[in-house]
Amino acid sequence: MGRGGGSHGGGGHSGGRSFGGRSGGGFGGSHGGGRGPGGPGFGGPGFGGPPPGGPGFGGPGGWGPGWGGPRRRWGGPIFPGGGFRGPGGCSTVILLVIIILAVISFVAPDWGSSRQDIDVTVSRTERTAVTGTQTYSDWYVDELGFIDHDTDLTDGLKYFYSKTGIQPYVMLLDYDESLWDGGNWNEDAAEQYLAQVYEDTFSDNGHLIFAYFACENDTEDMDGMFYFYYGSAAYSIMDDEAETIFWSYFDMNYNNLDLSIAEFIGQTFEETADNIMHVGTSGNSTLIKASVIFAVICVAAIIIGIVVAKRAAKKDSMDQL
Repeated sequence: MGRGGGSHGGGGHSGGRSFGGRSGGGFGGSHGGGRGPGGPGFGGPGFGGPPPGGPGFGGPGGWGPGWGGPRRRWGGPIFPGGGFRGPGGCSTVILLVIIILAVISFVAPDWGSSRQDIDVTVSRTERTAVTGTQTYSDWYVDELGFIDHDTDLTDGLKYFYSKTGIQPYVMLLDYDESLWDGGNWNEDAAEQYLAQVYEDTFSDNGHLIFAYFACENDTEDMDGMFYFYYGSAAYSIMDDEAETIFWSYFDMNYNNLDLSIAEFIGQTFEETADNIMHVGTSGNSTLIKASVIFAVICVAAIIIGIVVAKRAAKKDSMDQL
């Protein structure tokens, strides 16, 4: 697919994504939400290398409940004189249980989280932040009136900028019939539109435009089309892996109706930046955590067994007297 000319150079790949509507949830309609016009749009990566000229056009490409049950005050047996029995017996067992729970909560803090981040890819690519990006004064344009508290959005965008060197520009665009031919998404027209916006707005390659094109009769359920448009320097960071990570977070946050539109977009950019700007080791980390927990449980079981055996032996000796 052709790219617009201009002085920004470089390129990316084309595509976009629609979601199922926030009220019903569902990325691409898979969770029961109504589909946007024309169904979910997946551009997918374009292969063959970046075209000459113009900024790149990019497609977006726990443990369950916490500890519950009745609360009890833990304590050891009471003996004449009011003294509390020191380590050993039931108090030892209780202490070991507390230690095990503390270790588990330390090595596996995500088990208590309600977020299902397990589906998000952990970046395996080392990336160097873009340098020399000229800061543009505006961070977003909202033709739809969906942004109530702009800092909920801009804080996330500024954080992404600080980590990646790429300044995002979010555009929430009103319905334009030239982009929806009889309700069908016109990708070429959208690409040309964003190419012109980039050319008229930015003077370097370190920006990306994240655009939402509203469909006809759209609402805050957002049934339209989401699109990326990159400068070539921005695309050096937002590669295929980074886009996959971005859209995973976006899917989760989009379907979290506790978040406003400003919050879920801003949070997606912030979480993406943290993920893609370090080389993850989640596989090894998970194995280490599991090994630590298993070792602690084994040691605790051995100690408890010794304590119980000693108590049984002491009881037998007392019975024989």
